[in-house]
Amino acid sequence: MTRPSSAVRPRISAGARSVVFACLAITLIDGLDSGMYGAVLPTLLQDKQWGITLASAGVIGSLSLIGMMVGALLSGYVSDLIGRRPTVLACVASFSVFTLLCAVAPSVEVFGLFRLLAGLGFGGALPSVIALTMEYVPVERRQFYNGVVQTGFPIGGCLVAFLAIFMLPNFGWVSLFVLGGAVGLALFAIVYRQIPESLAFLSSRGRHEEARALAERYGVELPPEPAVGTVTEKPNWSSSLKLMFAPGFRVATLLFPMIGFCGLLLAYGMNTWIPQLLRASGYDLGSALTFLVAFYLGSTIGMLVLAGLADRWGSRPVIAGGFLCGALAVTFLTMHPPQAVVFAMVLVVGFCASSQAAVAGFVGVYYPAAARGTALGASLGLGRLGAVFGPILVGLIMGSSLGTSWVFYFFAAAALLAALLIVLVPRTGMHDRTAPSTEPQEVAPAA
Repeated sequence: MTRPSSAVRPRISAGARSVVFACLAITLIDGLDSGMYGAVLPTLLQDKQWGITLASAGVIGSLSLIGMMVGALLSGYVSDLIGRRPTVLACVASFSVFTLLCAVAPSVEVFGLFRLLAGLGFGGALPSVIALTMEYVPVERRQFYNGVVQTGFPIGGCLVAFLAIFMLPNFGWVSLFVLGGAVGLALFAIVYRQIPESLAFLSSRGRHEEARALAERYGVELPPEPAVGTVTEKPNWSSSLKLMFAPGFRVATLLFPMIGFCGLLLAYGMNTWIPQLLRASGYDLGSALTFLVAFYLGSTIGMLVLAGLADRWGSRPVIAGGFLCGALAVTFLTMHPPQAVVFAMVLVVGFCASSQAAVAGFVGVYYPAAARGTALGASLGLGRLGAVFGPILVGLIMGSSLGTSWVFYFFAAAALLAALLIVLVPRTGMHDRTAPSTEPQEVAPAA
């Protein structure tokens, strides 16, 4: 099997398009809800709600990130075990209900607990959504549609920034959580009707009639069934883990979480600290909203462009190039360019930070369907450690005598390391087996 020429792009069916839109809606609400805490934090501190302090505010932010990490690790594995559909529905219900409950929290401790539990849903939705999307779109366009689905996060971030300007002064911080939870619950009803089960999951459980019916309904091809006479291991709780560490996949299984760590450290660290860093460098950036819109706009464009290029030219060169450009853009900010150039560079930084979204697409096409959810969960979940430690390490550098330039160098080093690790991913994944080659292709290891 070889990729079609770039001049001919396979068309996506109407049914598969509905799956993409449903998954995009999930990530959009996920991005909206997960950004609410940052939007309401200044109000909580100013009003001294529950006697909240900077220290307790930081703990609550960390609890949400920890929940996202655990949610990603568990949901990817669980989705390979019990199916994508119930996992996605559970995650949507979780982050909707607990976001709504944040509005009625009686204390800072309960509020932190609700943010932790909502984080399980935030982090858990993405691996299953990506894995499900990749089963219902044309194989040759999997990375592009992964990029489409992940644009929901920056779009949701933009929406919460705009909503906060209007709602906080008029209705208070509680209104944002009420809106986010209510919209999430309404989304649950839509997702319940629109999200199908994984075709590969149904086939692996011997539910071939259900798989054929879904394939016909959504206008997609069924995954190939085992050849007559072959013996396959019945899927169980350890099947996906065995496949991830089988020859041909085990090195990548170790590398992808490290790449995710660097990528999320870069994205979260820069998103958190760039306004303060540039102010400390003597720039007047004005409204933080301007920065957020520029950063999220760059991220949205980057997710679509880099994902589309990865389908055409391959994941390694595109993602590595994105991280390298990010390192150059961050380093350029240490040269104190004119202020007009800074806004453009923030957009470029957001564009390059979206390389992390392309990494998730690479993981999705690298592993077979039987291990895709677990692999995505491991990469995104363990990578969340970068999101946790990135802002903390930047704060330590900012508080030292090194100066702001070293923060930019720190980000550049993380981007360069991510680029190097991407290049080191072995060419033994499923994505590489479908690439044109004059050399014999290896047979996928048995689960």
